[in-house]
Amino acid sequence: MTIRPEIKLMMSLGCLLCAGCATVAPLAEIEVNSPANEGASAANSSKVMRTADAIALGEAGERSNDPAALARAARMLDALGARPTGEAEEEDVARKWIDLAVAQDPNISVPVYRGRALGPAYRRGTVSAGSDVTMQQIFLAGKKASVALVPVSKNILSISVENGAGERLCYRTVFEKPDSCEWLPLFTDRFLIRVITKVRKPVRYYLVSN
Repeated sequence: MTIRPEIKLMMSLGCLLCAGCATVAPLAEIEVNSPANEGASAANSSKVMRTADAIALGEAGERSNDPAALARAARMLDALGARPTGEAEEEDVARKWIDLAVAQDPNISVPVYRGRALGPAYRRGTVSAGSDVTMQQIFLAGKKASVALVPVSKNILSISVENGAGERLCYRTVFEKPDSCEWLPLFTDRFLIRVITKVRKPVRYYLVSN
């Protein structure tokens, strides 16, 4: 059977298109066998996400020895009322970063701390290579719950939230920038929060919640 030239051309174009569609992102940029993002992500205007962004800014400023970024992050955290969870090992990063900023630039203005008892709480942690860290937190019925994950490096992390019955409410994957889970509990309950990595080395993170 003779194939007409125009049909041959169409077949060739189809093969080229298929080859282009077969291109995938580098393995370093995807998390193998991870579920798609599920659940709502908190708007960037929420206190939890603004706290997460401030922490990301402070971490970047610390890595680059940028006193202006450190001072800005400290002021943002103070204005938001953000504070450590209260556990003994938790560090007040706002005070740490303003001290670093002043040490690098004595002309940096120091914020007047007003006491941060009502804003979002943050904790710093490390997840072991190819593993996960689980923690539980009680959220009240009828009050919007929000939890944000802040990566400290370019390694991929995921956050999963489950209710007391083991039902998954949210799953988000983060890479470089913070992301969050937000939901409205129907009942006051203890929720399971899991931070996951499949990277073959320990990965640091911050977890922020309201």
